[in-house]
Amino acid sequence: MGPLPILTEVPTDVDMTALKADLADGGVAILNPAYQGMESQVAAVVKDAEAKGIENFKVIVLAHDYRPDTSLRDLGTELAKQEGGTMSVLVMSPTQVAGFSTGQLSRYQIEKAQDGHKPTGLTLNNPPAAARDFVDIADNATFPWAGFTVALVLFVAVLAGVARVITRNRSREVDAARRAAGLRPDQTDAVDDVSHSSTAP
Repeated sequence: MGPLPILTEVPTDVDMTALKADLADGGVAILNPAYQGMESQVAAVVKDAEAKGIENFKVIVLAHDYRPDTSLRDLGTELAKQEGGTMSVLVMSPTQVAGFSTGQLSRYQIEKAQDGHKPTGLTLNNPPAAARDFVDIADNATFPWAGFTVALVLFVAVLAGVARVITRNRSREVDAARRAAGLRPDQTDAVDDVSHSSTAP
């Protein structure tokens, strides 16, 4: 049996053809009437993103929230699938946000950028500011390799310590078995037989 298909829920009220037509002009599609006067400001952020190396960056501002909220990421995924090539997409609704990228931003960069600078996350009621924060954070976000390396070294050290304790305890058991059997130190086979028999059920 092959792998199960991944179920996606792309918003059914979003016309993909019209959406792609909007994005073709400046990489911005604002479907929320409240922000339709901000296209040029968001388009400026798109240009800045491309200058920072985030190629083919798209920003979509939806008119309302969706359930499940993963629909926003599914929309970005479907757009990238249809368009092909390298693409990064930021999808925003009044209270939801999702990022998607093919071959550019890591999952770590996207998640950090989605969190924004503030405890409350990106300022979704201000699409230009939210888009700029997303780009700036994604561009500067790097995985904390130093901390990860330290944690890995500590983990290996703990494992080594546990291994030494087990080896030392095993050696003591063998020495005790040797003394109990009155065997000479060079009688290793006999010692092994005694130690194995002492642990048998």
